[in-house]
Order: sequence, then C-alpha cells, then structure tokens
Amino acid sequence: MRYSNSTPNSTVTEVVFPPKRNNTLHFDWLKFANVGFLRHRQKFDSMAPSKRMEILAADLEQQLREDQLREGDDWFLVSSAWWTRVLGASTSDDTDDDADASDDALPRGNSELRVHNAPLLELELSSQKREVTVLKPMLVEGRDYRLVSQRVWNQLSDRFGFDWEISRPVITRGPAKNRIVEVNPVIFEVLGWRTGLEKPAELIDAEQNPLILTASEKCSLKELQLKIWKAAAEPQLREMFPDVTQDNVSLAVQVCYRIDEDSSWTPLRDAVVKEERPTNGFTSSGDPDILVESTTVGELQLEQRDYKPGKEKLHHLLVEGRFVAQQGHDWRQGKFYSEIQAEAWRFTLQKDQLIDALDTDKKWYESRVVDLTEAQVKVHYRGWTAKWDEWINRTSSRLAPLHTKVRNWRDFQLNDEILVGRVVNGKSYPEWRIARVTDLEKNEMDDSLRIELEMSGNKQWMDAQDEMLCPVGTHKAVNASTVVTSPVSSYSPAHSYRYGRDFEAGRGRPEFEGVVGLSNLGNTCFMNSMLQCLINTAPLREYFLKKDPETGGLFFSKEINRDNPLGMKGIMAVEFASLLRKMWSNEYKVVTPTKLKSVIGQYAPQFAGYQQQDSQELMNFLLDGLHEDLNRVKSKPYTKPVERNGRSDPEVAREEWQQFLRRNDSIIVDNFMGQLRSHVTCSDPECGNESITFDPYMNLSVPIPNNETVSVQVQLFWANGDIPMKYALRLPKDACSLQDAKEKLSELSGIPTSRIFFVEVWNHRIIKAYSDRFSVERVREDVLHAYELELPVTEYSFSSPTIRPPGPRKLGTMESEPEPKQMHLVELLHQAPVASPVDGRAHSEGYDMLVEDGYGPKQRRVEVELFNTPLLVSIDRKWTKTEIHEKVWQVVHRLVATEEADKESNTSFGCRSDQRLPYRLHVTEPNGGTTFISDLPRDGEPVDVSGNTKRPFSFTLEWKRNGYQRGYDETSAKRIELHESMKNLEISSKPARLTLFDCLTKFTEREQLGEADTWYCPKCKNHVRAFKKFDLFSLPKVLIFHLKRFRYAQNSFYMHRDKISTLVDFPIESLDLSEFVVGPGNGSEPIYDLYAVSEHMGGLGGGHYTAVAKNPVIKRWFDFNDSHTSTTTAEDAVSPKAYVLFYIRRDQA
Repeated sequence: MRYSNSTPNSTVTEVVFPPKRNNTLHFDWLKFANVGFLRHRQKFDSMAPSKRMEILAADLEQQLREDQLREGDDWFLVSSAWWTRVLGASTSDDTDDDADASDDALPRGNSELRVHNAPLLELELSSQKREVTVLKPMLVEGRDYRLVSQRVWNQLSDRFGFDWEISRPVITRGPAKNRIVEVNPVIFEVLGWRTGLEKPAELIDAEQNPLILTASEKCSLKELQLKIWKAAAEPQLREMFPDVTQDNVSLAVQVCYRIDEDSSWTPLRDAVVKEERPTNGFTSSGDPDILVESTTVGELQLEQRDYKPGKEKLHHLLVEGRFVAQQGHDWRQGKFYSEIQAEAWRFTLQKDQLIDALDTDKKWYESRVVDLTEAQVKVHYRGWTAKWDEWINRTSSRLAPLHTKVRNWRDFQLNDEILVGRVVNGKSYPEWRIARVTDLEKNEMDDSLRIELEMSGNKQWMDAQDEMLCPVGTHKAVNASTVVTSPVSSYSPAHSYRYGRDFEAGRGRPEFEGVVGLSNLGNTCFMNSMLQCLINTAPLREYFLKKDPETGGLFFSKEINRDNPLGMKGIMAVEFASLLRKMWSNEYKVVTPTKLKSVIGQYAPQFAGYQQQDSQELMNFLLDGLHEDLNRVKSKPYTKPVERNGRSDPEVAREEWQQFLRRNDSIIVDNFMGQLRSHVTCSDPECGNESITFDPYMNLSVPIPNNETVSVQVQLFWANGDIPMKYALRLPKDACSLQDAKEKLSELSGIPTSRIFFVEVWNHRIIKAYSDRFSVERVREDVLHAYELELPVTEYSFSSPTIRPPGPRKLGTMESEPEPKQMHLVELLHQAPVASPVDGRAHSEGYDMLVEDGYGPKQRRVEVELFNTPLLVSIDRKWTKTEIHEKVWQVVHRLVATEEADKESNTSFGCRSDQRLPYRLHVTEPNGGTTFISDLPRDGEPVDVSGNTKRPFSFTLEWKRNGYQRGYDETSAKRIELHESMKNLEISSKPARLTLFDCLTKFTEREQLGEADTWYCPKCKNHVRAFKKFDLFSLPKVLIFHLKRFRYAQNSFYMHRDKISTLVDFPIESLDLSEFVVGPGNGSEPIYDLYAVSEHMGGLGGGHYTAVAKNPVIKRWFDFNDSHTSTTTAEDAVSPKAYVLFYIRRDQA
C-alpha cells in the first residue's frame, strides 16, 4: 500500500511532462507513449496542455482495452468523478459525451490533480498503514468508480499522486472459473475474550483504532488467522493472554467466526462440514443435499453485508482464550468462550423449562424439564405419558434449545388441524382425535393464546400450550380415515444445518398458502421480484412438487441432467426446486434465498455481487439454466441447417422445430417456447435477396413507442451578424441527440444541417463543440448555442481545440494533423476594461499594455475582462489584414452604437482612421490571455494568422474604455428575436394512451437495420442495412412480454442509461393475439390471461423491483415487496411500473 499526504508536483494547472534526455524520451514516459509517438516528440512539445492530456487519456483507455484479467493480479479502483474531471474533461471525439469541458477551459487554478479516492471510502473504518480500504455501500462501477490495471494505476499514481490506493484482487468464481475483480471483500472486526470479561471486547491495532481486516473470499482460514496475529497490537494481546507463548498458542487461543449476530461462535478450525450425496440428489426428507467444505473465507457462507453502511457491514472474528476457574469446581474450567456460550444454557436449566429432546427412536419432540441433578436432567416428552420420561446427561447432543430441532407448530392459524388427546373409559393413556382450529383468542397481557377446536361437530376452548395437543402424525388418530405416517414434529439434523440459517427466521404458517416473502440480501429485490413470478407459475409449481409414483420421491429429480456441458450439473434445478417447495410448504412466512443466490452467482458472475441488476436478464438466465439442467436430451446430436427448397412456411417451420427438439426437450420447452418468423431482405435494389428463418423464443422483448417529447431552446447566431433568433425545438424523447436537434432547426431556419454548429458556452467562452450524437438531455445550458457557418463544417480548419468538433481518432496514438483547409473558423471574444459597467463579466488574465485610445487620453496597465457571447468568424488563409477586419466588422456591426456605425459606413473600411473604431482586434490564446499579435493593423498586407502563431488562437475584441461607453450598443447586444416556435412552447398535446398491442405492432413492423447492425447478404456478398421483420409464428403455453423500458448508450467512460416510464395498458383477461399469429396454430385459441407482473419503480441506479401475482391455488392476487406481502387486485397490476408481463394460455390455467 502506497499513500500520499502531500500534494504532488502535478498539481499545477498544466500537466508537466518529463524533459528530453539525449534526444529521446525519459524512460518513464514510455509508459504513456508508443513507438509512433517518439517520432513526433517535437510536435508533442509544442502542443497545448489540453492536447497533451488528451493523448494521455486516450493512451490509458487503449491500455485498459488491452489488459486482461489474470487470477492473482491486483486491479485498482479510481474515482469516476476524478477521472472525468481530470482525464475525461480533455478528451474529445468518441469520449466527448462525458467531458465537462476542455482542459484549457476548466477553471482549476491550483486545484488538486492527484487521484482523489477518499469519497469512495468509509474513512472511519479504513487504514492506510494496514492497507485496509472499506468501500461505501451501493457503489456502482462506471458511475462511481473505474477499475484499472496495475500498469495504468502505476502511471496515474506516478503522474498525479493519490490520497488512497484501493487495490482489489482478481479471483475466479464458479466451475467455469470466470475471472472477476473482487471489489467487495469480507470486512472483519476482531474481538477478544479472556477470563474476567463478561463479553468479548474490541481488539485495537498499533494506531489504537479498532482492529479491522479485509479478506478475499479466496483467503484460506490459516491465512486469515495469520492476518490477525500480524495486525493486532502486541501489548494488548500480551495483556489479554499473558500466559500464551509461541509454543502453546495453538492450544491456549483459538479464532472463531459467526455467520450473523444471532449465530453462535464457531472455531475456524472446525469449519469443515461434509455430507454424503444420495444418488437422487436429495436427503430422505426430500430436501436437496449440500456438500459444504469451508476451507476459505468464501465458503463460510457469511451473511452478505456489502450494502450496509458503516459498522453494520462488519463481520466479527473472536480471539478467545480458555477459562481459568478462580476457586473450586467450575464446569467452565478450560473451556473457550465459544464453548461456554454454546453450553451455558445446559447448566442453567430449571424445572418446567421447555427444550427440544431426542427420544430413543431418534425423533425430536418438545419436552419439559421435570427434574435435574448437577450432571443430568429428566425430560418429559410433551404429548406422551410419564412412563416415557428419562434422564439425559446435560452435555448430551440429545438436548437442544427449544424450537431449534422442532418447529414451533403451536403458532396456530385458522383451519389448522391438530391432534387432541382424551383419556376415556378409565384407560391409562389418551385417545387421540383430529380437530380443526376454528377461532383464536390472544391475551395481550401475557401473550398467551387460547384456541377453539371443532371435533366431530363439538367445539371446545383449550390453551395453546396444553400437554394434550400434538401435531398430526404424532399418534394414530381414531377419527382419521388413514394413518398419517409423516410426522411434522421433527426434521433431520442435516435439514437443520442447511436451512436453519436460510429459513428458520421466517418460520410460521403464512396467512395464505404460497404467499411467502423473500428476504432482501442487499439490492436483490430484482431477484425476489422475478422469483415470485416464477414461483406462482402454475406449470412450474406442478412440476417441481410432483411425486414420482414409482419411487415416491420427487419426479423432477429423475430428469436432472448432470452431464449436460451447457447446464449446471443439476444444481440450479435442485436449488430452485428447494426454494419453491419451501414457499409452498405452508411452514414459512418469509424465506431467505441465500443458496440459490450463491448458485446463480457461481454460474453468472454478473449476478455474483450485490449491485442492482435487471430482473428480465435474471429471468432469461434462470429459465435457460433450468432448461439445460432438466434437458431430457442426454447427448445432443449434430443438426444441419434447414433448407427451404421452395417449401411453404408451415413445412419449413415444422422441420426447424423438430430440429430444435432433437437437442432441446424440457419442462421449459414444453411451456415457455414458441417460434418467431424472421424475414430479412437485402436493401440493395439490384439484389433483393430474402432470408426467412424460424427461431425459438422464450420471451418477447417488445419496444415501447415513446410518445413523450422534450423541448429544447436554441439561440442561433447568423453568419452575417444579424440579430440572433431563439427557437423552441420539440423532439421525440427517444430520439434526442443533437443530430435530431440539427434536423429540426434546419427545418425551421432553412439552414442546411452541415452548416449548423452547436457549442457549449461557459464564462463568455466556447469550451466545447458538441458531436452530433451528444444527448440533448445532457446539455447543461438552459439555452443551446448554435452558429450558422458560411460553409459546411467539414470545409474548415479550426483555430483552437475548444471549437474543433469531435471526430474519429485512433486512441492511444498521436496521428498527424489533417491537411489545413483554406478556410479557418475562429472564435471571437469580447473584452472590456474593468471599469466598464458590464454585468456578469468573467476575469481573464490581465497583462500590461499601452492603450492609445482615440476617445480619451493614453492609459497604462488596464486590466480587461470577458463579456458578452462569443462569436465565430470564417476567414480565408490568404486574406489580408483589411479583409479580416472587414469580416469581423460584419459580425459585430450590430453591437456598435448607431451614430458610430453610421460614421464608419460613410467611409471605405480600409481608409478608416484608427481613432474611429471603439475596439481593437488582437490575436490571443483561446482564453483571451496571452497576446500573439497585438492590435492587428488594418493594412492590405496578407497575413497567415495560424502560420504566425503556430499554436491555438482566438480573436479578441478589446473594447476601449471610452469606446465602450460611447460606442457599444448594449441594447442591441441583448436583443434576441423569437421564432414562432417559441410562442407555442407551452402548447403540447397529451400523448395518446399506449397499449400492449401498440408495442406488438411496433415489434412486428418492418424496419431497416442501422449502420452498426449491418447484415451480411450471402447473395451479393455485402454488408448491408437490410430490412427486417418479425412475426409470431407460434405461441407457448406461458407467454412472457418484456417491455423495453431501459435504453442504453455505451461510452468510453460509462454506460448511459435511460428509462421510459410511460404507462402501457394491457389486458388482465382475454388477451387475444389472433391478429399477430401468422402460423397455422395448434388447435388452441391464442387467448391468454395475466397471472404475474415483475415491476420496476424509480430511476436507474436507485430503482426498486416488486411483483404482483395471482396465486394459482386460491386464485387471488397478491403484492410482493421483498419480505412483505399483501393482498391486491388485478387492476393494480396495470401501472407504469409494469416491466415483465406473464400470461398463461386460458386452456392451461
């Protein structure tokens, strides 16, 4: 870990590059350059700082594209805000969308240029000395930080310095060994305990701060313990464990962990747990078996806390010593704290206390302590007679805390069935009958519960804790038609291990069958939303709950394809089935899908972390994974492409479907798969080749025709200097690039788009020329500035980088400048003396000058400032100085007071006296500071301004003091004409209500492919912008619509995304798709009913997913918001939140 508390040398306004050594570059600079760059050293030295920074940024981008993730390497986090401010601000062409301004225009002064990563960190938990960097929650790659390789980080840190170095290892995940950067390691706080402490205390480090460590999920448990000994402060360890030496440390001290705050401490050395895998993949209880071998931090299955703030994200480790008894016998003698904590309840048992106990038949029951000695307790099994009471050692594994082995079956709900015992006919044992709960009465004072039971037409009230109540299946019921042989009072220890953490906290009878919440593991609402939709999909529920009549086991386990190389060895199917069965077991109100989340992350690294993801993308992965895990085709045969050979569509489609089924056959194919007809036509009129294929689909991603518009105000400056005009452009919201704005402005103004030039103006300077693809929504100005050019923009050379439009450039290289054009486009700035009453002027660099002012006496050292809006001037490279002055006069004449303008108009411009003009024309740096040519003479001599300066330049009009006061027409300068479009700015028509049929119509429209999506025509052998059309050829039983609400635009710096929040109306019942289906059908009417919707509310990056679904058993609608569930109506499903729609064909419902 390297860190810097001082400001590096690079904190001056321009980037300092190493000097030349022996006519070559300093070796360090070779990191930034390539061989081609060496040949241009002289040209590079003459470049402006902004150009140098631009080349640096481009080269770094190129390196990042080249660098690959390799296991064991370190990558580094860099603040996106810093990157954009320092590097992105100077980058034009394809990265201009993310640039705030050019380097010259950034008002940085002496501001820090060093890499500023502190905003990414929880500073109170981080330590530079111990290389501990704890990230703030909810950080998103691209938006908040960038990942860079070691060599790029070395260059950034050497060049700029840094405040915090945040390194993260490259690890592999899953059977496919996918390489990822582990951005969020596990964060531990280390506690200590010894005799005399009531509870564990914080350990401190050498800096007297709480000892906090980070550990990769690949860190071995042994390495983790070594980290603790290395980091802990020696004095405190010796004080806490005075008798511990290097020889006895392994016996006297141990390190423990715990999964969450409610769990007990577990020694790291005991973290290996193995279970045998039955041949069918399930335990005898029907639950999927799990093989756990915890030898690394990642295998400890710790509760996910990355999304929590501050200390809430910390896990805990415990360094514990053995208990030393002060006097006499003490059961704690020689035990560790974790053992004492785990065993304490055994030695504090009291008479009548309830616990769980295992009988001699290996069944767990609720039990009551009826007697005890120092070493043993006598237990009574509730629901059984006293003859079964027995003595059990306090330390026996047959004893457990209440409801850790037996579910709390006394949490009664209406209509529950229960066994009630009665002693009849003088028998010594009770007779058991099945009764039904018909009413509940809770005492709020002591939280006790009484239940009303109905049995054989009779009703009676009983206390819920009565000894004569038992779960159905405990005894044979005399009024039962059959004997229940599957007791619900117990479950296996393996079951307890695997599901205790995931499910125990949410145990309890749900109010409605199958209406179970899902815990949010941290930004996993997208997963919970989609799981609720799938869990309430009737064909999936039926399939995964179905029993095999031959074996009595679960039917789906027979179809698991563990050898499919495209599958997940059946693990996905097993875990999904386990979750579904739990949610339909009537035993849980809330389930925590930890294991399923873990499996998804193993096989799809994009879902491995805890950042917000897309529920539709997860759905595609889940359905595809279930399909391959349950594929009935064990060996996929080779299939040849289907040839049309003049046959009809139905014939070709049928053959293509049969080909597909030869390799794909599963419950997913049975219910979710249909066929699309894809018709592609070559756009070359001389070719006209057509291709028709029939492709399988699992869901339909349909576009939303966006009727929303965005209004853009544009101020247009005319090339002839006339009064500017303001326009109001109304553009479709889904087509709002500046190219669209140009086309609209061209339509209103009559200027060709090639001669319209958009720029960003800040502080009375042009700081950036916009690219045509720049998003209108990202324009920061209230009014966009546009200039009419005399020639198409491609006909110009540009006097400075700030007005050069972005264009394609090969990143990482410094290519030769293009041949200079005959015409120059030059920025014209306005300066006035400080004493002038100009509102809102911007300070520029002052300089000493002599002013020979025709309106007043000579003055010295007049400081000037910029004011007014800059203009653009077109000049010819061969023009004389007089011609340049005449062009400048053409664009500024309206700013000169009428009296002065009339005087000038009465004489030939070339003959004017220098005393008459109210301004002087200088050739300066683009910011108006340094002057290259002061007071350009008005003679007939030719001048090549660009050739004279050899550097970027601008024209600057210095308005003389009295010339400004008497010759500047401020009223005219502020005058703007309003176009007719401005008068209609507030008049907008309300967009028509969109329907799902509008989306389908858009989906099936014939469209031409874009430039980036060309199609290779096999006939004319060209890549063409073909015409493409989709049609629905066949429909599945379960039809899923994905409303394409999210739009994406990739940049070099981040992924720009947008959301369409338009309400799409869709039918709840009787969705008739007859008009969209072009295939012959399968005999069933294409009538569908809605049964679930995955919803997204809010914006991108900060949104939230929920779901509404119709319970397939009780046929009622429910709202699912993570762990919270509530009743709702079908009508509530139709809202702007609707994202993924689930329909089932009516004959399948």
